[in-house]
Amino acid sequence: METEKGGQVTNAPLAGIRVLDLSRLLPGGYCTMLLADLGADVIKVEEPGRGDYARWTPPHTPSGESAAHEALGRGKRSLTCNLRTEEGRQILRDLAARADVLVESFRPGVLDRLGVGYRVLQEINPGLVYVAISGYGQTGPYVTKAGHDINYLGYAGALSFSGHETTGPWQPGLQIGDLAGGMSGVIAVLGALRARDATGRGQFCDVSMTDVIMSWLSIHAGVFAATGVPPGLGSETLNGGLACYGVYRCADGRYVAVGALEQQFFAELLAGLGLGEDLRAWHLDGARQPELRARLEEVFATKPRDEWVRIFADRDACVAPVNDLTEAFQDPNARERGMVFDDRLPDGSVFSRLGVIPRFTGTPGSPGGHPSPLGGDTDTVLADLGRTAEQIAALRDAGVV
Repeated sequence: METEKGGQVTNAPLAGIRVLDLSRLLPGGYCTMLLADLGADVIKVEEPGRGDYARWTPPHTPSGESAAHEALGRGKRSLTCNLRTEEGRQILRDLAARADVLVESFRPGVLDRLGVGYRVLQEINPGLVYVAISGYGQTGPYVTKAGHDINYLGYAGALSFSGHETTGPWQPGLQIGDLAGGMSGVIAVLGALRARDATGRGQFCDVSMTDVIMSWLSIHAGVFAATGVPPGLGSETLNGGLACYGVYRCADGRYVAVGALEQQFFAELLAGLGLGEDLRAWHLDGARQPELRARLEEVFATKPRDEWVRIFADRDACVAPVNDLTEAFQDPNARERGMVFDDRLPDGSVFSRLGVIPRFTGTPGSPGGHPSPLGGDTDTVLADLGRTAEQIAALRDAGVV
């Protein structure tokens, strides 16, 4: 099916789906970026004069756009609308009447108090899929509690076994809760749209980032349920307890990631390092892990990282470089698969963008163009709602848009 999206014809999986994005920053921004990549017409509904906080978060590109917004806002249109005014709220009601999906990330109850929450909007449009991404969910004792990614990881138990016993827990470099919450929002949209195909009705989707992290505990939760013993810092199979699965410093101060969990991979690891087969018996022997780790550290420290990468290039040992982003963005696999490509900003400078996931053979998505300026599509969107040029000018003069 070919459908217009922002004036362009697309046959992407979500072609013809209109999404209102009232979210700010990473969780909702990532959610709606993925939806836009898959062909949805995403309209950001933003506060006049300010917009999504990601718009002014440093650093900025040479063309003056926030790098975060340039990454997250691709392929989205922008309308400004002051929801503190009745005229602004009416605009949102009119938009919702024609939309398929609404995504928001306010604290629970904010839009209800403004008179444009789910109950009101679903009466206007029974088919609306309403996705609310929040830290702790729409129910429970933490509904009004403030939080960020690190707090959600803490409450969910994930931080308790991320780190090392000598340093204590440490936060991951990626914002796991935010990104997992955003991706879970996409799952909610797709599931609710499929249900709407059968019932004709939308629904409210409660996406709690803390819930999502707890869901991601998966096998860790299963082991705890069976044993009653919580996972510990640096002592589990996949968080540092085994020498065959970890990160090692090389002679040049760079690192390799080793994942030789299976016997055949561990045998290749020992061969590549020039270590004797007698060490194969130490592979999963808990008592031998400190000594085995010391041996591996000693050998890896004798050569630069890239030399080790060459040595293991043709060995099934599960040894990989720990790339920084400069290296990751030039990685031949990422480039060949289009997961990193170079784009030109309006000033002619190069901006490396990430590709689209997942890949579809018949109806592929595509990364959208540059984000619209704050309110750049206000007039067009309002005109589609039937507002005249004179009415739009009056709304702008009154600070509504």
